[in-house]
Amino acid sequence: MNAYEKIEKLQEKDLKLITGVTRPVFYRMLDVLKKKYVEEHSRGGRPGLTVELRLTLSLEYWREYRSFRHMANDHQICKSKINEAVIWVENVLNESEEFKLKDLKEGFKAGTEDSIEVVLIDVEEQPIERPKYNQETSYSGKKSDIRRNIKS
Repeated sequence: MNAYEKIEKLQEKDLKLITGVTRPVFYRMLDVLKKKYVEEHSRGGRPGLTVELRLTLSLEYWREYRSFRHMANDHQICKSKINEAVIWVENVLNESEEFKLKDLKEGFKAGTEDSIEVVLIDVEEQPIERPKYNQETSYSGKKSDIRRNIKS
């Protein structure tokens, strides 16, 4: 049983927790991917991973940020094939108008009601954690002193 078959058996609540999307969104994504897959493979060629499995692997990667090595071990698929599947799904969904991400600059246009609030945190000014005083009492910094003490 592959990952897609396992996901098909899940209830709506569990599907959302595992994949990060609801079942209707999952099927819309699947429709977009199947159309592109048929378009690309209309002249023949080796099928490779199914569209359903590609989408399932991509959602698992995006949701959990697991390494391809761990995913390959779990699903018994080469990690390079998983990488190709995730990249293909990303590109196809980004090309479609339904799942295209809006440009971040659009949110900053003047006169729009939907404003984006940005919070910046400067972590460059953190104090360095190291001994400030009396460092000589705990460590002299000279390797030769340590070696001499060990030999005697």
